[in-house]
Amino acid sequence: MAFNALEIAALLLVVIGLIKLFIVSFNTGAWMKVVKFLYRNSVALFIVELILALILFYYVIQQFTIVQIMAVIALGALLTGMSFAAYGKETIDWASKILKAKNLLRKAWLPIIIWVILLVWTLLELFW
Repeated sequence: MAFNALEIAALLLVVIGLIKLFIVSFNTGAWMKVVKFLYRNSVALFIVELILALILFYYVIQQFTIVQIMAVIALGALLTGMSFAAYGKETIDWASKILKAKNLLRKAWLPIIIWVILLVWTLLELFW
């Protein structure tokens, strides 16, 4: 059975998600080692994630409209929000710390630009 790029991405998400759930269910310390390894070099992780996001976006945009993509992003955001809501106090503490930082925009300028482009593009598709 040959998979296309989107099916491979979905399969990777499922496999990694199941592995994570299994490890977290039985040994949170082991998962924390993975988290520390990944975030030890946050610049490298950022670059790898950016490249993978661009590659995946290339394949996704060939199959779906930007409006459909943003609707799926909304679904993902809601599911992520549910995860953060389960840890409300910790989320507020973490968010407060980040939002108080003087370098917030300087650190997150590229994701912010990407979000603005996606939001404006979606608005143009919806109303133009």
